[in-house]
Amino acid sequence: MRARQAAAITAVGRLMYRSTLARTETRGMSKRADHPDQDPKQHHHILSGGLDEVWTATAAASGALAVA
Repeated sequence: MRARQAAAITAVGRLMYRSTLARTETRGMSKRADHPDQDPKQHHHILSGGLDEVWTATAAASGALAVA
């Protein structure tokens, strides 16, 4: 069980890292020294996934987020 937990934590870290690199601005808790300001053109969601190869994509931000 611990090996599965370690793999899941590692996967989440990889997805978060790639998602942060995909957003070239500072927003929320994601602080970027190379892009210190917010960019209104980047008002979208960053989607990420993949196991062996991590991918990122964007999706339009709607007014409300659905929470399940």
